[in-house]
Amino acid sequence: MKKYKILSIDGGGIRGILPAMILNEIEQRLRIRTNNPNAYLSDYFDMIAGTSAGGMLACSMIYNHKGQRMDLAKAVELFESGGPRIFKKTAFSGIRRLFDAIYPAKNIEAVLEETFGESTLSESHTEGLITAYDIDARAAMIFDTTSARRTNDRNYRLRDVARSTSAAPTYFPVSYIKSLNGSPATLVDGGIFANDPSLCAIVEAKKKVWKEIGHEPKVKDMYVLSIGTGRVSESYPYQKSKNWGTVSWVLPVIDILQSAGAEVISYQVSKLFSAEECSNQYVRLMPEIGSASAKMDDGTPENISKLKASAQNWIKANSNKLDEVLDDLLQ
Repeated sequence: MKKYKILSIDGGGIRGILPAMILNEIEQRLRIRTNNPNAYLSDYFDMIAGTSAGGMLACSMIYNHKGQRMDLAKAVELFESGGPRIFKKTAFSGIRRLFDAIYPAKNIEAVLEETFGESTLSESHTEGLITAYDIDARAAMIFDTTSARRTNDRNYRLRDVARSTSAAPTYFPVSYIKSLNGSPATLVDGGIFANDPSLCAIVEAKKKVWKEIGHEPKVKDMYVLSIGTGRVSESYPYQKSKNWGTVSWVLPVIDILQSAGAEVISYQVSKLFSAEECSNQYVRLMPEIGSASAKMDDGTPENISKLKASAQNWIKANSNKLDEVLDDLLQ
């Protein structure tokens, strides 16, 4: 029986180029397998979820404006060419960190406007779910296509959705956006509560009556492909961290919270599928960072080249696994 298929993409800053390249590889294989050079991987999922960099990638996959769509090669370009602009350091970046966000909003907003233009969430051809956190309402903010189509109070421009999900505290200023009917929201990065949004996606999917099975899908009715942004192994030993104060702890805390949060969610989701004896319907891909920097904001051309090489090496080493994923999607 056909499964309700979910794609979930973690946050990770510039490391988002890793899942972008993996998904692009799957899309290229899809086009060869189906003999359709215009096939889109997004058409083979019922929901695409993302947080932070993964949210930006999800926005590119659900993009549909006046009949124009975006393939995953373009999504790779978003990180490859947009990354150095978004994470452009200046001589005053260190000083800014003490009193302001490290990177000004204008750079990331310019890249996102060029990428998404006036496209809106309601135009999306596939169900999207992108996370952010409302620091005014003190509540999780879930941008989703169904709500956007229902009311303009929940409909936003994709560039604003992408800006909000990636508004990592200390890195970027808070995102202040308005829905299409003018309702305001004050938002920060969804990685605050769900750097891996797969559990959010499963919960949202369980609310929907799916026409293929006539009822809300249970876990055993789902297939989840979850992709991380690289395993971070940097440690913070006692001798290094014992005297850290507020400023020294800021960036490591964000790193630890996001990594630990994603690990916990991945464990929980794997247990959900195991409990219903369908472990093979949850696939977690975690590429290796290799010699590249694990820093979320290292958008230098040199590091982007290393990240691309790491992605290519992982793809080569896991080619059979990607073919299995494609088999699952084509069933």
